[in-house]
Amino acid sequence: MNNKDLIYFLKVAELKHLGYASQNLNLTQPALSKSISRLEKLCQTRLFKRLGRGLELTEAGHLLYQRGRVLQNSFDETLRQIAEMGAGLSGVVRLGSAGSATQFLLPAVCRVMQQLAPNIKLEIQIGMNDVLYGMLRRNELDFILGPIVKGDRPVITLPVTEDRVVVAASRQHPLAGKEASAAQLSRYGWILPAKSVAMRKWLDRYFFANHCPALDVRIEISSLAAAPELIAESGLLSFISENSLSEEVFASRLVRVLNDDVAMTRSFGITYLAENTLSPAAQRVIEVIKEYKSL
Repeated sequence: MNNKDLIYFLKVAELKHLGYASQNLNLTQPALSKSISRLEKLCQTRLFKRLGRGLELTEAGHLLYQRGRVLQNSFDETLRQIAEMGAGLSGVVRLGSAGSATQFLLPAVCRVMQQLAPNIKLEIQIGMNDVLYGMLRRNELDFILGPIVKGDRPVITLPVTEDRVVVAASRQHPLAGKEASAAQLSRYGWILPAKSVAMRKWLDRYFFANHCPALDVRIEISSLAAAPELIAESGLLSFISENSLSEEVFASRLVRVLNDDVAMTRSFGITYLAENTLSPAAQRVIEVIKEYKSL
């Protein structure tokens, strides 16, 4: 069925007059009559009958009018959705986020996305960089938002901001808010992510280089940013983002242990596989993230 023929039929059915419909459609009356005849031939039945100077739908015409409106609305909605996808205004974006990004960056990004493109659905996976990179490599994520990491596959990285990871502890810890040497720090228990995580690798290398014993890691956790209460109640030292530490949920429970040497500066931003082509929706989310400082 020709979509134009259906559009013309619906307009004639609404106005119940061939002349009025031709004027409304900016179409000659003979061309409109030919369109209706073509549709009746396709349906193998009459769709209109004369009623005075106007027209009335036949029983078959009523059925086509009811179904035709549903079809046309569905067609128009499909075109709208396709256009939105092409413009990056709809679609699904699979985003891997570091825990610290979930605290200090994602809230503003999500707020702006709801204003600019509410039809984009974000599927957010929160985790440490080793887990997220594994998901990216398996094409389970479109991109990662967090510390920029290099892996075994070529990636494209887009720095957004910088972040520092520092030693922190509960406010009741003996070293809370005090200067502490590497040797002093190594005497206490820690709560840290797995050895495969970049910040843990950096920390282990630091203490090894400074001739300190291996850290006494008593709890390993997949997301430090999600566990401020656990860090505080455990009484253990930890290594967390300064951005997270500035948030009220952390600042009310934890305080930094002072040692500028035990502070890991890292570039924070977007990472995706070089071989992949990002969807318009993913590109739109990335555009918003890149404007982070002005959000």
